[in-house]
Amino acid sequence: MVSASRPLLLTSLVLFACGESGDGTDSAATTAATEASETASDPTGGSDGDPTGNPTTTESVPTTGGTTEGGENVRPNWHQDIAPLVTASCQTCHAPGGIAPFSLMTYDEAKPWAALMATDVEQGLMPPWHALETDVCQPPLPYLHDPRLSDDQKAMFQDWADLGAPQGDPALAAPLPPPPSLDLANPTKSITMTAPVDIDRVGNSLDFFHCLSLDPGNAAPVYVDGIQVLAGNPKIVHHVLIYVDAGADSASWPGGVKQNCGGGAGIGNAQLIGGWVPGGMPMVAPAGVSTELPAGARLILNVHYHATGGGPETDSATGLALRWTDAPAEWSTYFTLIGAPGVGDSLAGPLMIPAGEDAHVEEYEYVVPDNIPALADVRVWTVLNHMHKVGVDMRVWVEGAGGDTCLLHTPKWDFNWQRSYQYDAPIDQSFRVRAGDRVRLRCVYNNTMSNPGVVEMLAEAGLDAPVDVGLGEGTLDEMCLTGVGVAIKGFSL
Repeated sequence: MVSASRPLLLTSLVLFACGESGDGTDSAATTAATEASETASDPTGGSDGDPTGNPTTTESVPTTGGTTEGGENVRPNWHQDIAPLVTASCQTCHAPGGIAPFSLMTYDEAKPWAALMATDVEQGLMPPWHALETDVCQPPLPYLHDPRLSDDQKAMFQDWADLGAPQGDPALAAPLPPPPSLDLANPTKSITMTAPVDIDRVGNSLDFFHCLSLDPGNAAPVYVDGIQVLAGNPKIVHHVLIYVDAGADSASWPGGVKQNCGGGAGIGNAQLIGGWVPGGMPMVAPAGVSTELPAGARLILNVHYHATGGGPETDSATGLALRWTDAPAEWSTYFTLIGAPGVGDSLAGPLMIPAGEDAHVEEYEYVVPDNIPALADVRVWTVLNHMHKVGVDMRVWVEGAGGDTCLLHTPKWDFNWQRSYQYDAPIDQSFRVRAGDRVRLRCVYNNTMSNPGVVEMLAEAGLDAPVDVGLGEGTLDEMCLTGVGVAIKGFSL
């Protein structure tokens, strides 16, 4: 596969994301929180099994403090059972200043949300995870950072809520795991934008794409294996794409900013190397994989700004933290954007979703080029699906000599919860592609008022009935796009 610098909204390397924006919470949770202070929605997660080794069954109805009238500690309770899961899997977003609308750092903060936490966990709404195993998709490897709960853990949340969310005895509290860090470990350098950008609604338009040129100042080639996006104003930074400007062509932009640059890099011949959405963890390639940053090259951030609608906002501090070495890794990483508006061919003509259709299908096919030498090794290590608000189901798979392999299926697509999915395996054990393999995409859309996403997008545009939807960057447009990150050993593109 080869890299492509075509316009898009999101791409690979976003290793974890709590939500699409600061208000990207589940609508049912928001409604319930308004109606009753004792119910709410919260992302919860963790690995299979109870990390504390404690039982998940309850013993009796608690009194104040989470103990029975005889003084016996009731299980499950916050300190021994729930807090370790919340700490490990919720506090990335649910912390002071986080993108979630409330904090879950303490028992007092979590207790009012216990009932709907249990409901959302049981329904699979939380933690937000949309890569599912289905009858038509069994991925070749498990995914890294999979936060889905075991049945026992789901039952624990329900039991805790049914008991009245007992606190338990702080003296018996289980050790708390460290929450996932949003900071890149051991960065080599941090760089930020050099001129401010002001964002405000223009008519019905809330979305703007501006490109920022950043100078990492490397006089010799370096090899990047870690990137962290630093969002200067989280209220308006919707997502970020990262490109390498090898020739430093963007150095001529006044103040380092090119406004209204569309969905790409604002220049030709820029290599896409990553992307980010709010709540995203640092972008770290697998061990032994890196991206070359040539001497004198600049980095371009395509920033999708989304106006709040409540007045102008300024961004003056968006940038990057970078980690690099002076020597190349054994594997080089590249990204390919497949579908619309990526590479590949439509199997049904130009993308167009008629108003009123509730199961419209668009399909695309990309043939892996034949410039891969027979002894070269090309491995897929991360995959991202992307549609907008009309989309409801998306699947990507590879048809090769050994049969079909499904890379990713998101059958309950939700625009508000997007991320890439990295395989949990050493790079030399990840899925291998070869020249002539066919990558297939299938996107399903519901362009009726039965789709909450359509209702939302129409309201934002001041409309009250579905309209025909074509390909584009804006709220009333759609895409059928997958971002595929590959690592290559044995040749270079």
